[in-house]
Amino acid sequence: MERRYENQKPPRPKRGRVTIIRMVICVALLCAIGVLRAFFPGATETVRATVLPMMEAELDYRAAIATIGETITGEASIMEVLGDIYIRAFGGADSEDVVVTAETEEPEPEMPPTPAPTVAIHPPIEEVIPTPILPEVLPEPEEHVPEAPTEPSEPEAVEVFLAQQAEFSDFDLPASVSFAYEPLYLDFVAPLEGPVSSPFGFRRHPILREVRFHFGTDIAVYTGTPFVAFADGQVIAAGENDSWGKYILLYHGNGVYTRYAHASAQYVRSGDTVARGEMIGRVGATGAVTGPHLHFELRVDGVYRNPEFYLVF
Repeated sequence: MERRYENQKPPRPKRGRVTIIRMVICVALLCAIGVLRAFFPGATETVRATVLPMMEAELDYRAAIATIGETITGEASIMEVLGDIYIRAFGGADSEDVVVTAETEEPEPEMPPTPAPTVAIHPPIEEVIPTPILPEVLPEPEEHVPEAPTEPSEPEAVEVFLAQQAEFSDFDLPASVSFAYEPLYLDFVAPLEGPVSSPFGFRRHPILREVRFHFGTDIAVYTGTPFVAFADGQVIAAGENDSWGKYILLYHGNGVYTRYAHASAQYVRSGDTVARGEMIGRVGATGAVTGPHLHFELRVDGVYRNPEFYLVF
């Protein structure tokens, strides 16, 4: 006959020996925590340095001690540590096979300081001038021989003039006259432009009606036409006579003289200096003439030469 006991509590489940041992250790650890924090606040590091290495083989106890260390250092409250220890020690309700490992935070590696930028200092660039390699024996400098001045070619007027004078071959040429062409080494211009009415050389005189030698060239233009200096020079004479009328005589150096006759006006006086192409008078019909024209003479070293060889119209 079965007996029933009223108001009797059901029996508690028996805990294993491992659970009891864990509880004893937790209570001992809690007591140690209180004593260390109250009387030995500086012993935290010692506990971590000595106890933790001894528990390497038992990961559960190592995690519990690490949690207790957080309480000693003040990183967590006692209530949080107790709850954590309970979970670690007892593994939840009636669980004895839960293995809890303590999580350790690895410190962040310290970054090396950024080195200050450095400026590369380059050595100055030296300009290298190559040394010329000279031959052992220097050649003798070539002797410079100045070239002889090229003689101007004979103008066509020379041939034409000689053909015209052929009919007067029976007449003796005056001693102060030359039919040869000789270059003038100076700059010159024609005194004026116009037709030649009476050339240089032998001719029939328009007044005397006989063969006479004409020492200049007559250029027929209207009265008042200006004429200019043949080249740079000096006024030797500016006068008037019955034969030449109003005339001007210039000296250009190197034995070169020019004469301008039968002028109507003179713009220079004896001793004046004139430039090539400068106006010195005007054409007229003064002196022994039959009409207005300019009588132009050229004399080199006392020898009369044909002005037509040097007149370029």
